[in-house]
Amino acid sequence: MRARLPVALLGILLAVLTGALALALSAPTLAVAVAAVTGLVLGAVLGQALVWLRASAGRAARVENRLDALRTSSSERHEGVIRAMRQLRETAVSAEKDSKEAARHTRELSNVVVPAVQAALRGHEEALKQHQGELQEMRVAVADEVDKQVVLLEDYLQLTRLVPMALPMPKPGTWAASEDLLLWLAGYVLEHRPRLVVDLGSGQSSVWMAAAMRTAGYDGRVIGVDHDEGFAQATRDLARRQGVESWLTVLHAPLREQVIDEREVTWYDVDAFEGIDGIDLLSIDGPPGQGAPYARWGALPALRELLSPDATVVMDDMVRRDERQIVADWVARYPGFSVERLPFEKGAAVLRRQPAE
Repeated sequence: MRARLPVALLGILLAVLTGALALALSAPTLAVAVAAVTGLVLGAVLGQALVWLRASAGRAARVENRLDALRTSSSERHEGVIRAMRQLRETAVSAEKDSKEAARHTRELSNVVVPAVQAALRGHEEALKQHQGELQEMRVAVADEVDKQVVLLEDYLQLTRLVPMALPMPKPGTWAASEDLLLWLAGYVLEHRPRLVVDLGSGQSSVWMAAAMRTAGYDGRVIGVDHDEGFAQATRDLARRQGVESWLTVLHAPLREQVIDEREVTWYDVDAFEGIDGIDLLSIDGPPGQGAPYARWGALPALRELLSPDATVVMDDMVRRDERQIVADWVARYPGFSVERLPFEKGAAVLRRQPAE
């Protein structure tokens, strides 16, 4: 409504002016009316034109303002996009640098870590192989030990069948002779019937050989020798309990330093062997090897003249280096003896006099 008010006012104004002009010119009434109408129409047209022009100017201004705003907004967005692209490019460049730096660090770390891991893996594999090898060796060792114990048990069972005892005997082994040697000694007595046996290091072996003589039913003699009176008395008591004291005599012969066959040794007092002669079997299981090096060397040098012509000498504990060297030295010093190794638990060697040619 407001937009049309100027148009009406302008039309009325022009109508008034044209009508007044026509009256002033003394025009007829019809002409005045036509002039007024014409002024009115012309005023309306001009007013409308002015309204349109104003509206168009306003719209143009608004369009211009909007274009300016769009240009400003577009420019700002463009600059924002450019800044964003620059930041993105800078970020990409920085990321590329970081990536290259990380790749370099990774390569350097790989050059250190990978060889270390490979070396650790190789060490683990070698340790595993070694462990497996040790485990296999342990299995074999355990199996061998079980087999040995089974064999020793069989030897002991055979010994008790061949040589019955009235009472249980102490467990063989450790310091005492092992089951395999006891069976060999008792078997030798049963088969060869030696008249005189000397057992250096008295104990179960002395009692078993005396019992074998009783079982064989002949009047042989076993002389056990011990450096310790307590051990000697223990052997006498064991012989008494088993009822074989008639076949066994136990001598106490302390160890002393002396010269035997031009060599200084610590061995049984040789005076304890006075009156002994014709030894058919000499069993050497003493003195203890812990007392002195080559503690048993004096046995054959001191007693070889007391051996019978076909005597047999048995050395126990051949698993030890001292005993092996002692036997080797005897064979070199005293020709005429043959040597047989017995594969017993603690090892043994049998020396026999060879017949004279």
